[in-house]
Amino acid sequence: MPLTARRRPTSASLARASLGLLAALLVAYAVVILAPLGDSTVQDAFGRWVYDAIVLGAAAAILIRAAVLDRERLAWLSLGAGLLVWALGQTYYSVVLYYASPAPFPSPSDALFLAFYPLTYLGLVLLLRSRAHRFDAFGWVDGLIGALAVGALAAAAIFPPVLEALGGSTFGVAVSLAYPCADVVLLGLIAGALTTSRWSARDAWPLIAIALILFGASDVVYLSVAGQSTEALNLASVGWPLAFLLLATAAWLPARAADSRERRTGRSIALPIALAATVVGLLAIGNLTSIGPVAVGLGVAALLAVLGRLATTFALNVRMLASSEREATTDALTGLNNRRSLLSDLEREIERPVPRPCALALFDLDGFKAYNDSFGHSAGDELLKRLGANLAAGVEPWGAAYRLGGDEFCVLVTSDAVKAETVIKAAEVSLSEKGPSFAIAASWGMVRLPEEAESAKEALQVADRRMYTQKNQRADSALSQTRGVLLGMLREREPELDRHLGGVAQLAGAMGRELGLDAEDMDVLIRAAEMHDIGKIAIPDEILRKTTPLSEAEEALLQGHTVVGERILAAAPALREVARLVRFSRESWDGSGYPDGLAGEEIPLGSRVIQICDEYTSITEGGVHGAQMPAPEAAAELRRSAGSQLDPKLVELFLEKVISASPAGRL
Repeated sequence: MPLTARRRPTSASLARASLGLLAALLVAYAVVILAPLGDSTVQDAFGRWVYDAIVLGAAAAILIRAAVLDRERLAWLSLGAGLLVWALGQTYYSVVLYYASPAPFPSPSDALFLAFYPLTYLGLVLLLRSRAHRFDAFGWVDGLIGALAVGALAAAAIFPPVLEALGGSTFGVAVSLAYPCADVVLLGLIAGALTTSRWSARDAWPLIAIALILFGASDVVYLSVAGQSTEALNLASVGWPLAFLLLATAAWLPARAADSRERRTGRSIALPIALAATVVGLLAIGNLTSIGPVAVGLGVAALLAVLGRLATTFALNVRMLASSEREATTDALTGLNNRRSLLSDLEREIERPVPRPCALALFDLDGFKAYNDSFGHSAGDELLKRLGANLAAGVEPWGAAYRLGGDEFCVLVTSDAVKAETVIKAAEVSLSEKGPSFAIAASWGMVRLPEEAESAKEALQVADRRMYTQKNQRADSALSQTRGVLLGMLREREPELDRHLGGVAQLAGAMGRELGLDAEDMDVLIRAAEMHDIGKIAIPDEILRKTTPLSEAEEALLQGHTVVGERILAAAPALREVARLVRFSRESWDGSGYPDGLAGEEIPLGSRVIQICDEYTSITEGGVHGAQMPAPEAAAELRRSAGSQLDPKLVELFLEKVISASPAGRL
């Protein structure tokens, strides 16, 4: 490893020095050939040996790069071999054919020159595969379009002048045509590589493209003006070694590793359209002047490829849109329809010109939280998947199943009343599962449409209220039994307080629905409202019933009842969230409450709701506030406490949505 680390910087430094020397030789060669400088002997020497040294040196630089650097070795080995066979063909011409008059054509040099192309093709493909190996199918199509379009342009530029200048035997003409044909393929391939891959100005691809374009242009100049213009031939003789030197320089540029993030599934169609417009322009020019059958054929093929690309893109966009719509209306976990889908279906049923009887049932799983806590969220997700599949199968073909989030499910049954009841009971069974250490059941509430609700929102609210009524009546769970024991103790100790807490719980449930609480938060809120004064069972009767002012010690003991209530409830793990709301149910909005002096939104939302419901119930029932107050006076009293003791926004919501909407100001 250390030896390799020392060798590579040395190789790179030697390569830079060698490329600098070759560049200096190329400058000297260009000056002597193009100026021209010196006599014919000097020009012949430069034309033969300096030229050959440059192309051989460029080939050697690429092969050395392939030998010393592991990355992209095969690609650069193939490119270096292509340059080497070209250089050998040039050397053969300089040594054997230079003074031949006339020089034979075709010759072994032509065989070596033409061998350059397949090796270069292979090298470019390997390089493209190494540097852009994670692009999508559209990338390949865009590359093909680029190759065909550039091939058409190159054929239009290359073939007419070359064909006009050709002459001689049939075999000689065929060999001469092989060069422009190979150049067209070469330029098309580099165009495809540039179109397909992501490249930057510091990458090797732009330099490779410039080199090969220069190489092809030199070929065209040589083939089209051979024997007619010495200046043009001199330019071509400078263009070839310059192209090889640029390729050698590209070989030693730092390789940019292919990034997995380069994979793109939604490529822009701007480039194919631009290429299509270019080809259309080329074919239009072909109506005015000859561009050759090869250019026309490649142009037509490019347009067909663009049409195929656009058709495929359109089909993909249609599929993506359909998939997006499915995802927007489908629950990702269970595959059931989601809340958005339910609301849409409900509105459609309610707005039918001729209503048909249907029923909406909302389900909430009992025991799911305990299952999740015991077995983990992964097991909980698998349970939801199983129950969702059971529900979908249980309601077909009479209705549709939905998951609204968490452990809430829903079914919409489009059938007569008798069958709807049967389907919903079957759905309840499908949402049940038992094991050695767990039992999952479902509470539900049903609403009939359109007679019991005029909107989707109202239908959900009615079903939700009925579902929680059923849930709160269940007595088969450990949590319900614990709640029953605690409320029984309270009932024995203080019957009036028990009735008061029931009223508070009823108001809190209505308020929770207006706030849009989910099933679990609603359950916690109602239980906390029922038991927010449970800590008073630890307060002596003489303090609770005392009619004279309490002493400081008695007041402190009374104010500790929320902490006592928290300790009692927290002993049951399933009631810990309930215990938290109970602790803070006597805090005040302005921070003057107890036990912790919390203020504003520091107080949990559920605790703020309970305090409003408790205060309103106490005012309307009398008790410590004196005589009972009717609803309007109770509302005014509640507003006077808003901003100091109570959350002002919640007070207004409570009075507007819960009290005003209920007969006689009560539920």
